[in-house]
Amino acid sequence: MTARSSARTVLGWIGWAGGDAVGRLILLSASTIVLSRLIPAEEFGISAIVLTMSAAAALLVGAPFEEALVQKKVLRGAHLRTAFGFSMLVALALIALSLVGGPLLAGAYASPEMAMLLPVSMLSVAFSGHGDLVTALARRRHRFNDIAASNLISHAVGVPVSIAMALAGAGVWSLIVMRLVIVVVRSLCLQWQLRFPLMPQLSLSHLAALGRFASISFLDRFADNLNYLLFNNIVGSFFGLSALGQLNMAMRIVEPLRGAIVATSHNIVFSHFKRVAQTAKAAIAERNRVIALLAFVTATSFAGLAAIMPALVPVVSGPGWETATDIAICLSLGAAVLMPARPIFTALSAGNRPEFSLVSSLTGLAVTFLLLVAMKDSPPYVIGAARLIGDSWQALFALLAPIGKPDRWSSGERLRLLAPAWATAAVMALATGAFAVTVQPFGNILALCAAIPIGAAIQIGLMWLFTRPALLGIFDFLRGQPLRPGEQA
Repeated sequence: MTARSSARTVLGWIGWAGGDAVGRLILLSASTIVLSRLIPAEEFGISAIVLTMSAAAALLVGAPFEEALVQKKVLRGAHLRTAFGFSMLVALALIALSLVGGPLLAGAYASPEMAMLLPVSMLSVAFSGHGDLVTALARRRHRFNDIAASNLISHAVGVPVSIAMALAGAGVWSLIVMRLVIVVVRSLCLQWQLRFPLMPQLSLSHLAALGRFASISFLDRFADNLNYLLFNNIVGSFFGLSALGQLNMAMRIVEPLRGAIVATSHNIVFSHFKRVAQTAKAAIAERNRVIALLAFVTATSFAGLAAIMPALVPVVSGPGWETATDIAICLSLGAAVLMPARPIFTALSAGNRPEFSLVSSLTGLAVTFLLLVAMKDSPPYVIGAARLIGDSWQALFALLAPIGKPDRWSSGERLRLLAPAWATAAVMALATGAFAVTVQPFGNILALCAAIPIGAAIQIGLMWLFTRPALLGIFDFLRGQPLRPGEQA
């Protein structure tokens, strides 16, 4: 494959992924606008507890296998069928446990509806496990367009169902059913597109063949989601369900973009890094260019989101969500710091070294947990600050972790890749935020409409002045052209 055709192929993947991300953001934003005006903050807090528990449980089902199936050099149907068989056994066990855990959870939070909310939400784990496995197959076949289409279709079905239920007075159930419908539709839609019959099989030998990579990858993803689970439960226990509802609203604004970028960049970049890792010097140069260019995109996106958040939250959520604004700013800043660093872990995982990402997730979880416990008597806005510090620690680990043979990737080299993106995004965010605050007295919508293009212009101007090769590299890529020889991002 030539450099130009490779660039066009990746551009096509990103075009679909970008359309999927934008479509999902529009749908989820529409649901937030409606649901925030129909459902009180406390019920958002209840749904946050239930949904994070089912999301963490889902990782026990399919996540142990997805990365291992993608990474494996020779994949046979028996590997997929064995992964499916064991994942279904785990799913059935988790659903059965939820029937017992639901009443216990209801008693702990003095919320009787949790007794049924948890088992119904837990039904999604069987389909999420299946979805992880067919996603692995799609990634191996480079069917990223099908993944994006399935994501978008599932949200196009789940969001209207949820809004209809909320308008009919279903309350917190509309939030639970939204996730259930999205997970089920995505799983079935991707299965239909791949046309690959997936039947369960139990084989200890094929399970063992998935080996070390499966266990470490699973622990990494589980630690990342355990962060959300502990985060929500600590907030609910120490700060109350109303504060947890404010956090949930902030996350509904920030996390869809964060989740879309994480999933899209990991799926596509993992495949790209794995392919270019066949040659040494060329692979290192290509890896560094991709990481540097992605850093500008992600740092700019989330820093800009933080800058306009004081005007955005009132437009999306309406009155009564002031604490959510402070938390959402911190969540956006945390993402602006961490997201540019995550491709470093992706590159290492593509080289069969997933333990760096695992250690980062575990230590970031510990930092966030300790800060929340230490600040339990503080005002609710510290919830966002704890998450910001935890994300910043993970980014710092990506820079400082000792990476020796065979990579020999120095901390200074990694810092030079990311620092320009962080610096320009910080200046842009400060200027855009100041402009938005100045215009905000004339209306939040006007502030948004004016601040977004101003922020984009500031970012392009800064890159033109100080990091012009990176800006030209992004423009080249958008035109479907490879980076010019010797060009450094």
